Amino acid sequence: MIWQEGRLIRQSRLGQIVFYLWGSFAAATGVFVLVGLWHLAALQLGAFVLPEPLAVLRRVLVLLGQIDTSEIPLTLYRAAVAITLAGGIGIAFGILAGLSKTLSILLRPLITILLGMPPIVWMVLALFWFGMGDSSILFTILITTIPLTFAAAMRSMMIVDESLREMMQAYRLHYSTQICYLYVPHLLNFLLPALSVAAGTGIKITIMAELLGANDGIGANIQAARAMLDTVDMLAYVVVILGIVIVIEYLFIEPLRILLLPWEER
Repeated sequence: MIWQEGRLIRQSRLGQIVFYLWGSFAAATGVFVLVGLWHLAALQLGAFVLPEPLAVLRRVLVLLGQIDTSEIPLTLYRAAVAITLAGGIGIAFGILAGLSKTLSILLRPLITILLGMPPIVWMVLALFWFGMGDSSILFTILITTIPLTFAAAMRSMMIVDESLREMMQAYRLHYSTQICYLYVPHLLNFLLPALSVAAGTGIKITIMAELLGANDGIGANIQAARAMLDTVDMLAYVVVILGIVIVIEYLFIEPLRILLLPWEER
């Protein structure tokens, strides 16, 4: 939204996306500043402790050029499957808990416990229960990300505007109309930020779980680089991880917020 001659002008969705992408150039300035500081630190500490950004960038390009052997797709597949399952389960039970006070009372202590448990504890337990491999990784991601979407969905349903609900019922609007114009927009307002956090958390947990409990994937490759004291390789994978998180947040989640929540101020 923009102001023109004292009046508030609402931009179209396409205009908001274009304005958002244009604003990303300003955000890129901060990235270049960090890279500059990284370069200065590398000159002081030496290549063994902290490689220069250009050396790491070359290694990143090699990894992306050898995408099949770098095992990046495997990590993305694991994260995508687990985050999708966690989102579906968390949203479904969160909506039910938000609509049922009894169910919310029963589930809220469990969710509080799950949110308070450090992910590394779940990873260690998963290794005892399932051994090394996909099962322990999937379990760890699910148990740490389901509470995020559950809490958002439950909260959104619990604070739906009662006056709007009563008005729709008074006009005897069909339940599908109430869902489309009341519940879904209200749910999205809470869920999209939660999904952003869940996606970032899920990817980080995937890397951690692979590092501790798998023989393949980005996490396992980081562990191998650490064992070989290959800081260039390790930092290259870190840059790849950060790139994945940035792409998900700024090229998927944020445009979705603009498309689905056009009334939000930006």
